[in-house]
Amino acid sequence: MRNIQLNLERLHGKGYTFEDLFQSESFGWQGDWEGRALLAFLNHYEINQKTVPYLHQFFDALPERTNRHFYFGAEFDGITVNEQQFSGHNWYLRGLLKYAKLFNSELALKIAKSTVENLYLPALEWYDHYPLENRGASGGVFGNTTNEQNGWKLSSDIGCAFMCVDGLAHYYQATKDDRVKTFLDKLIDLFVTIDLIKYKFQTHTTLTCLRGIYVLYQTTQEEKYLQIVKEKFAFYVANGMTFTYENFNWFGRKDTWTEPCAVVDSFILAVELYNLTKESNYKTLARRIWFNGLQFCQRENGGAGPNTCVYESQNVLKISMYEAAGCCTMRYAEGLLFYAQNQSLFEWDSTASVVIDSFGRSFIDDVLLVKYKEKMIPIFSCNTIPKEDALEMELIVF
Repeated sequence: MRNIQLNLERLHGKGYTFEDLFQSESFGWQGDWEGRALLAFLNHYEINQKTVPYLHQFFDALPERTNRHFYFGAEFDGITVNEQQFSGHNWYLRGLLKYAKLFNSELALKIAKSTVENLYLPALEWYDHYPLENRGASGGVFGNTTNEQNGWKLSSDIGCAFMCVDGLAHYYQATKDDRVKTFLDKLIDLFVTIDLIKYKFQTHTTLTCLRGIYVLYQTTQEEKYLQIVKEKFAFYVANGMTFTYENFNWFGRKDTWTEPCAVVDSFILAVELYNLTKESNYKTLARRIWFNGLQFCQRENGGAGPNTCVYESQNVLKISMYEAAGCCTMRYAEGLLFYAQNQSLFEWDSTASVVIDSFGRSFIDDVLLVKYKEKMIPIFSCNTIPKEDALEMELIVF
């Protein structure tokens, strides 16, 4: 499939060569780039046994590129938790666990265990004082550190300390470590009490956390976890999703931009919930996210980038940044994996009649039509527009 091949080719290019992968000490998201890259390479390997030629070289270099506990950045000092380090290592942990599973690697499990033992578990009590008020200045596309409170070095990606629910849930699934289950339950119990709109939580963080809770449900079959996922995902759809099935980067901030990382998360949740429940609303949602949100996020070069948010009073869709190579291009690979594993869900009838919904959007089947140069065209066909033209493009959605 074209989308898959383009993304794989992009992951062979600048930013993802062996020399580019390891970030400098000044990089503000320790473990994030490396972890997302490792996970992306492995997602493509899982799709078709094709991946970058230096995957194993990259993995083999991890012990010499990390600290004595095999994770990135400064060792936890027992005083201050770096929220962005906690967030970034979610992807590192996910990548290690997938590598261990696909290649039966004891070293990958050893590194994952050391990361959990020395970075996450010692900091459990810090969540008793996770700051929600006075979070400091707003951030950009990639997020940045803002201020320090209550023993936390905070991020403009509000709530990203909860990103690790995903990686830790996968770790618990692999190890059944009861200490990690305790950690997860504490974070989840806190997460469900937070007013996501009031505190302007990042939607990507919210959705990644929900994916982790869903993994915990799969592992334990405890119904309470599934109910949390259903309820909070419905809340996201009602309050965090744009009219083009992308996301507002933060709850309560419509005048920002979308983020493919979050669109991938929403897609995975919709697919998982449909496969579990067979409820048609999840199938429709998965299809519409794929056709309209995810495919428009992908660029002609195979990468992925954010777009403008379309909502009631803003009907123009534009590319707001051509590519977010440090996060979205890599996360896009997991969305492609879920597409590849569920392709039968995504056939569409191009001869169906045009239907206009209550918001004024035009659809053929589940495919959103947009107005471009006086023509109505499927939104997913717009991701082939060359880079030099893309930022000038205007698509009228309704």
